Amino acid sequence: MDDVVVERVLRIVEFVPSGRVVSYGTVGLVARCSPRYVGRVMKEYGSNVTWWRVINAAGRLPDPLLGRAREKWEDEGTAHRHDKALTSAFITFEELDALWSAHGRDPGEQLD
Repeated sequence: MDDVVVERVLRIVEFVPSGRVVSYGTVGLVARCSPRYVGRVMKEYGSNVTWWRVINAAGRLPDPLLGRAREKWEDEGTAHRHDKALTSAFITFEELDALWSAHGRDPGEQLD
């Protein structure tokens, strides 16, 4: 895996606000990689970031993660049903891209 893209994905995930979720595809658009790549990054390296905020477009996570994610969603006030996050909880591409553009710093970017 490309270390720069991995770090970019993980940094972008950290910009998803509490109480909101984002799809793998939206993270991929902002990070300039595929949704599957985002899924691989989250599986291999996502345990130290807010992984419960990154879900599929249907609002679901793999069953082994759902119970722990549901606890986090309840703590953060994320709109959800028993088995998935609700559409109203999703952050849009435009919102996430604006957060990344305003506050993010790409890995390897030189400081002035």
